Amino acid sequence: MVGSPKLVLLSAQQRGTSFELENDVYTIGRSETQDIVIKDPTISTYHCDLVKKGDTYVIKDNNSTNGTRVNNVPVEEQELKGSDIIQLGGVEILFDNNNNVSTVMKTQTNIDINNTDIGVTTIKTMEQEESKVVNKSKDKIQLLMIGAIVVLVIILLAILITLLTKFMN
Repeated sequence: MVGSPKLVLLSAQQRGTSFELENDVYTIGRSETQDIVIKDPTISTYHCDLVKKGDTYVIKDNNSTNGTRVNNVPVEEQELKGSDIIQLGGVEILFDNNNNVSTVMKTQTNIDINNTDIGVTTIKTMEQEESKVVNKSKDKIQLLMIGAIVVLVIILLAILITLLTKFMN
């Protein structure tokens, strides 16, 4: 017997939480009044709807602040397929449709370098790390220099003692 489709949360704090989809319509959001409640600040109070269509569901964004994506593509309305990755704000969710027996799971991360913001904090952290590496290198060089000077002083003292003992005899 084939089970009901379900949503499985993939994001760290709620990873593994699942919601069996047995009704025809679901509301999803941060508010306790929604059918599926996901407590995350990047999810709108009333973020989207899931509407049953045949053996699957259609996801409909409700003008959410941070948007709805399916497989990293922004959508307003999209029919879901087994193993689709839904992103509601910053939360990733797997649409697991058991009707597709040979489901292959695939996660794909895309980075758009034209739309990537590097914050000042990131730059400062990178500069701090580079500074630590440079300081460690400087410390090693200083220790080597001190060691070389100590060895030279010992050699000079040995030569001086040898010369003094020859002149005293």
